[in-house]
Amino acid sequence: MTKIRNKLLLAFILVALIPLVVLGGYALTNISQSLRTINTSKLEDKVSLLSFEIEDFLKNVSDDLFYLRDSVPLQEMIRDMSTMNSEQFDSARQKLAQDFLAFSKHKKIYYQVRFLNADGMEVVRVDRNNGESKIIPEARLQNKKNRYYFADTAKLANGQLMISPLDLNREHGKVEKPLRPVIRYGTPVYAQNGQLRGIVLFNVTADKFLDLVRKKNTSHEKVLFVDGKGFYYSHPDPAKAWGAKTDLASGENFSQDYPAIAGQVVGSHTPVVMEQGKYLVAASPVFLDKGHTKLLGDIVDVVPTGVVFKSVTTFRNIFLGISAAVFLATLFLAISLAKSITDPIVYLTRVTHDMSKGKLASAVSVTSRDETKQLAEAIERLRKSMVILLKRVRKK
Repeated sequence: MTKIRNKLLLAFILVALIPLVVLGGYALTNISQSLRTINTSKLEDKVSLLSFEIEDFLKNVSDDLFYLRDSVPLQEMIRDMSTMNSEQFDSARQKLAQDFLAFSKHKKIYYQVRFLNADGMEVVRVDRNNGESKIIPEARLQNKKNRYYFADTAKLANGQLMISPLDLNREHGKVEKPLRPVIRYGTPVYAQNGQLRGIVLFNVTADKFLDLVRKKNTSHEKVLFVDGKGFYYSHPDPAKAWGAKTDLASGENFSQDYPAIAGQVVGSHTPVVMEQGKYLVAASPVFLDKGHTKLLGDIVDVVPTGVVFKSVTTFRNIFLGISAAVFLATLFLAISLAKSITDPIVYLTRVTHDMSKGKLASAVSVTSRDETKQLAEAIERLRKSMVILLKRVRKK
């Protein structure tokens, strides 16, 4: 009977196990893949949103620049610059400085607002430090003729815009301390006769939006901001930032740290997401212009796959735990059911065997309510008949 019990047990287990494996495996695979896709999309959305926030921060700078270029105080100054005496020039310069000061106080995102003449000399400059805007005295104004951003702006046609790379501000030729990352926006200013009168130049304080990147870093997640050559604007390790020759010249860059994926990430104009070893990497470009032609850099998020897909692992563990519990419960029920079927058969087999040896004293009875009960009743009738028959034989 042991063989029948084993067959029944195997049959019960297979009946339960096959659907569990097939349906469970299908559900596990599909739900796990869906969770992976969702978590990957969340990472993509995170870097895309960060890129959007930076672009949104900078979107009105060009409009502000052209607004100041066309302002009444500046237009009055350039119209009469060649005919002004020193007293008139100083008066016009003071009006322009006051206009720039009010603008700086209102906007709050510009480290410097400047008008430089055609020779590269600062005519009006307003600096904003520690939440306060100040007009820089004439004695402290500098000539920026040899700086690339002046030359790049001065050669533009009327109405065109210069946007510099993001780099560290320099004063008197040296990197300013503490470090002050800026983007410069400039446009030329022409008189009605087409003569270049100077340029309007903004230094946009980049710390405002670099802080958005820095705040996204966690103990297990690196959020990086790299330029078009792979040098870091922002890195969790400050020593790695500003490695370009034009900045701190440390040489630290993304290509050195992530050579396997640098070619796909650095300078990319489209979003990128990939698995690299134990890490998931998502990147999104940041553009300086509305036409998305001038790349500022790429936001890159590097996260261990174990962190990104933690929900997948948790789901798998829970699913496998439940499946194991279901299997054990099924096994217990199968054993109980097989035992309930085979025990009466074993009992009736033993009884009939005893009857064949003349042991007829014990009544035959089973508690089940199925066919085995009917069989037991038939054997009991047979036992009683055999008892009666034996008594008659003995009387003769």
